[in-house]
Amino acid sequence: MTAQQFTVGANFLWLEKPYEVTRVLPGGKATIEHHYKSDTRTVTISELVTAVYSGDLTFFAEGRQAKVKQDTERSIESKYLSLDECLPHLVEIAKFRHRVIEPLLKMKGRKRQDIENRVEEIKKELEEALKKAPGSSEEKTLLTSVSVSSIYRWIAYWFQGGEDLRALIPEIENNGGKRNARLDPGVLKIVDQVIDRMYFKRELVTIDDVCNEVETTIEDENKKRPDDEKMKSPSRSSIVRRIEALDLAHKFAAKHGKRAAGLKFKQYGQMEYPEWPLMGVEMDHTRSDLIVIDDRDDLPLGRLTLTYCFDTATKYPLGYYMGFEPYSYYAVMECLYHAIRPKERAKELYGTEHDWIAHGVPYKLVVDNGRDFVGKDLQDACLLLGIILERNPEKSPYLKAGIERLNRTSNTMLFHTLPGTTFSNIQKRGDYDSMKEACIYLSDIDKLMHLFIVDKYAERFHRGLGGIPARRWELAIEAGFEPRVPESAAQLDVLLSRTGYRDLWHYGVDFESIRYNAPGGGDLTLLRTRLKGEPAKIKYHPGDLSRINVFDPFENRYIELKATGPYQEYTQDLSLWKHKVIRDSILQEKRSVNPVALGRAKRKMQEIVDAGRNRRRASTRSRGGRWDTSGKPTREINNGKQEKQEMARQPTPESPPAPPSAAPLLLPPGVLEASIETAESEGWSIVHAQTVQRDKSEKAERSL
Repeated sequence: MTAQQFTVGANFLWLEKPYEVTRVLPGGKATIEHHYKSDTRTVTISELVTAVYSGDLTFFAEGRQAKVKQDTERSIESKYLSLDECLPHLVEIAKFRHRVIEPLLKMKGRKRQDIENRVEEIKKELEEALKKAPGSSEEKTLLTSVSVSSIYRWIAYWFQGGEDLRALIPEIENNGGKRNARLDPGVLKIVDQVIDRMYFKRELVTIDDVCNEVETTIEDENKKRPDDEKMKSPSRSSIVRRIEALDLAHKFAAKHGKRAAGLKFKQYGQMEYPEWPLMGVEMDHTRSDLIVIDDRDDLPLGRLTLTYCFDTATKYPLGYYMGFEPYSYYAVMECLYHAIRPKERAKELYGTEHDWIAHGVPYKLVVDNGRDFVGKDLQDACLLLGIILERNPEKSPYLKAGIERLNRTSNTMLFHTLPGTTFSNIQKRGDYDSMKEACIYLSDIDKLMHLFIVDKYAERFHRGLGGIPARRWELAIEAGFEPRVPESAAQLDVLLSRTGYRDLWHYGVDFESIRYNAPGGGDLTLLRTRLKGEPAKIKYHPGDLSRINVFDPFENRYIELKATGPYQEYTQDLSLWKHKVIRDSILQEKRSVNPVALGRAKRKMQEIVDAGRNRRRASTRSRGGRWDTSGKPTREINNGKQEKQEMARQPTPESPPAPPSAAPLLLPPGVLEASIETAESEGWSIVHAQTVQRDKSEKAERSL
């Protein structure tokens, strides 16, 4: 598990020296001992947490002391750094094992009788599933795999692996090779196609039916191949294993319908709030009921998207994200990143009277079924951080009532009290002109949010809690609770990034027409040689294209690549969304995508956005606002830069005109408009120069 705590027995590297926590003392302190020098010292836990996020401290599992000196870059002792490095059916087996042992892990003084009772419980559950689906062999196999001895073994794997799901993945070194399937890729493709075509229907389908169809399909395919390329039919057990790897709920829904599957596998009803912080954290999006204005010209931009993380035990908000981004994984990632990290400089940066004390890796994250919450990137990040990702059923906001209430409270207690509010509906707004009254600058929104969350919401009496959120968090700390932290800040950045696959070339990696390479290129050259033409897995931040990370499966680590040469300046403060708009405009013109063309197109589009600033229509200006802030998360826009923002509002002397470009970007009619239309299909738009000029002419005619 990559989420850790500074409890007794925790092992970590601090400034490249191995330590172990030997005692946890009152007052937020701990005694740590050097592994080799028997040097004991007392430090504050907050000092250790700060070292984690500064990159000076990383955790390692117990029993790895002998390997620490040789390998300080590896974060965990596991063959799989990410779940997508493992075969899907092995991941499903690991999830089944975790489901079996999960109730036993929570027991204090666990006895053999408890394990025997759990075995009987699981067997009854599988036998009932077998009765409802007689043709399924998966339940038969699972019935024979669950026993008292196997549960003891799985529990041992769980704790020896640092309570990490990857510790429950079956070993396959002697069964086809590491990360390799037993079947030939062509045969495997046929097997999966036959299963998809035959198995997922309401009529009864036996394993023999599937096997016969696979053999027939392979025989037909072999007729088209020469003798030395003919495929061999798989064994019955191989096909059974592929079926067993399928999602149980998906198979049940195919045989009994989606409603029956929902009743069987989904849990409905009132959620019981946990007793300890981070045991249950809710996340959701909403549109803020406030019009913000542009710092440059004092004209309204529109409403921001607000994403919250909320601790249900203490009712203390953990983190937030505000921006013009639509509901997306980018907003989810930024909010979760802000929630996990400590907010140590809240007083200094935002003028709050209290510290923002809530932070840490959640144990459980409750979300809805929006597209931004169902992606594989979020699921894998949660699994590797030790977070249980719980998705509520559709149309059931009552199951995360805490975050829903926080969204309403933010509007009624903050946004509805500020000039420029849109209120919650048109009846409440009446004849109030939100656009005309707006006077809250975009650069001030973070300060307002911090003052509201830290000094108001967290310090007021919460009726549902029966206390004050900040006091509840402090009481938990005094009682011995310590927030979990990631093994390192760099690992947190990688885990919360998105995943893709790209080929490695002699010049590095080409990602979305941008080239990246490692400093010196040595590590990437060695990896390219080892992969032998296979694509490499990459991790990228959709809000920052200045760098990406490439996974090295042989060394079990990520290699950071930066944009090379002329791409360095172009990728500064550049998001994937903005880059696609720029690149599409060049492709519409049927020109080659190179650094010079990208830079000129970026400059031209910025001029168009700037020219559209005199339009007061909020829908247009908010999309222009997204262009300006895309690639700059809210937590970085106002990161101690109030002086610069105040200076931006002051009138500045006119600067001499810049010399014309040697080769200005001349886009033929319709090219830029086509690029904007492509972007509008994603839910945004910007104003092009012709529309701006037309509006100016109409305004001039009205004044005459």
